[in-house]
Amino acid sequence: MNFRTEIKLGTAPFEINYQNELMLLGSCFSDNIGDKVKEMKMNVSSNPFGISFNPHSIAHSIAQIIQNKEYTAVENYNNLYFSFDHHSSFSSLTKEETLMKINIALHEAHNKLKQANFLFITFGSAWVYRHTAQNRLVANCHKIPNKEFSKELLSIENITTLFNALISELQAFNPLLKVVLTVSPVRHLKDGFIENQRSKSVLIESVHRIVEANSICSYFPSYEMVIDDLRDYRFFKKDMLHLNEIGVDYVWEKFCDFYFSNETKGIQEEVQALNALLQHRAVNDTLMDNKKLLAFTSMKEKYPYLNW
Repeated sequence: MNFRTEIKLGTAPFEINYQNELMLLGSCFSDNIGDKVKEMKMNVSSNPFGISFNPHSIAHSIAQIIQNKEYTAVENYNNLYFSFDHHSSFSSLTKEETLMKINIALHEAHNKLKQANFLFITFGSAWVYRHTAQNRLVANCHKIPNKEFSKELLSIENITTLFNALISELQAFNPLLKVVLTVSPVRHLKDGFIENQRSKSVLIESVHRIVEANSICSYFPSYEMVIDDLRDYRFFKKDMLHLNEIGVDYVWEKFCDFYFSNETKGIQEEVQALNALLQHRAVNDTLMDNKKLLAFTSMKEKYPYLNW
């Protein structure tokens, strides 16, 4: 008897190996998977502008990365300098420091995206906020009073038009790049239950239209894995919105099974064994430290192309 409706993924459109460069952009869910990829010593960069939820801001950040044009101006509120395009982690007490952090990340991302084999994009919400005075959509409101913003729902046509044009730019910028689109399973209940469902519906239909129109794009069903497969609050944190470690691990295992080559899976097992050894604590610390050093050195010599 089956007690779950498990998703069968079939065959992936490509395989990922340890020689590949990956970039992940989008919601906090992309950071969850990005952390797993980094843990496996793969070559990956994640959210160079910080976490971003809506497709418009994600597309804008990609366009900025391609152009590689330095930021010269930032905003100021409550004596803190920030950018509406970036996460609050880039904010600081001086304009110079904020611009420095932003532009360093921008240049690094430009070089990474130019060399990347795969770009994974996670949409979180179709709801966007427009700064009324500047008449612009923002990636982050930076705790500025709500009265300074208006709230809008992106349309399917808006998202697909935006990304179809962006995919063409990406192909010209990096002809070897493959793009994987996914929708975050994290619900945005601050918008409301009904509003969240409207948002996810817009995102899912938009993603499929983008994939159908662009041969370099494919879809990874992380949303369906959580909502239709796991379907249980025991896989969520106490806020009942974000996946807990078990939930993230489940999606990660599906991700690995679907995309990783057999060779990659074999190396991954060795990396996992090394990570477990490095985290192990023993009574005889000196003896264990020597064992750790020997194992680490041996792995670096065996796989010098891993992200050590």
